[in-house]
Amino acid sequence: MNKQLYKFEPDWLHLMPPGEFILEDMENLGLSQRDLANRTEYSTKHIHKLLKGEAPINADTALRLEKVLGVAASFWMNLENIYREALAKEEEKIALAKKKEWLKKIPLKNMLTFGWVDKYSNKGEQIAACLKFYGCASIDAWNNQRENNVAFKSTDRFTQDEIAVRTWLRRGENEAAKIACEPFDKKILQASLNSLRALTLIEELDDFLPKLKDLCAKCGIAVVFSPTPDKCPISGATRWLSSKKALLLLSLRYKTNDHLWFAFFHEIAHILKHKKQLFLEDTQNKFVQDKALEDEANKFSKELLIPAKHKERLETLKTKKSIQDFSDEIGIASGIVIGRMQYEKIIQFSCFNDLKVKYQWAEK
Repeated sequence: MNKQLYKFEPDWLHLMPPGEFILEDMENLGLSQRDLANRTEYSTKHIHKLLKGEAPINADTALRLEKVLGVAASFWMNLENIYREALAKEEEKIALAKKKEWLKKIPLKNMLTFGWVDKYSNKGEQIAACLKFYGCASIDAWNNQRENNVAFKSTDRFTQDEIAVRTWLRRGENEAAKIACEPFDKKILQASLNSLRALTLIEELDDFLPKLKDLCAKCGIAVVFSPTPDKCPISGATRWLSSKKALLLLSLRYKTNDHLWFAFFHEIAHILKHKKQLFLEDTQNKFVQDKALEDEANKFSKELLIPAKHKERLETLKTKKSIQDFSDEIGIASGIVIGRMQYEKIIQFSCFNDLKVKYQWAEK
């Protein structure tokens, strides 16, 4: 075996003790266990345990083996670490498998469908993968993680809805960690609002989303789009990952441009105007929110998209052409104007929906 080219991967070695490789080199050199004991100044009993994996290879042992067998000490140390890690994972897998009922608490089916975690036939391995997703070392640690308490109704235990929301938020955090952002700068964000608003004119999600993410990253905001698990009635969320980086998470729940852009600028309002806390845009009113702050964010989004000075003009728009002309005049997508007119009950919700842009869901 070429030890210099050897790739230290647990999947390759699995639970093979390093002693198997020591024995191979001993045979190549014509050394018996007694010979190795004499040359390393260990007892034959210790060498026997070493070969069986019952005694660990420490730094001193690795250095002795390097001198006697001619193989780098780093090789033996790496091999030992991989073996012990594999043993620990095997023990953990067996222990976790006994707690397989936990998998019924989390939205595992959605997590697998969305590709958030890999699928394993072994329940212990599946639990380990899910705990890694949640960033928790154990199920007990997961149970004790109550950092988002402010957002949820008072309860003595997790509810299915709460777990679904937490899972979605965690997905946002995981994706946001991959997005490099400049330190948050409120002035840069305010100066970028017109550029962000102009993106509403771009119809294709794939065309405007990279520009949207880039503009926001320069302001210190990581924008993430992610579908929601079952029982997670949330259209958007804002939370601060650090004092210099905010997460803006959108579910694209209604899949049309009027809802998307209203939700986006609603979250921008929270980032600009409100304290650094978690905000959830709950479509079913199941989670505690500050109505005054939500109203303020709604007003900000409405007036940024269609300034208040144009409100009376909306009443005069009767045809598709007049709506499209008005949209062109104020530099906004027609679908957003339609959504606003429907919300204000100027037109029925069934009117002119063909002017709205509809998106096909795909994680971005």
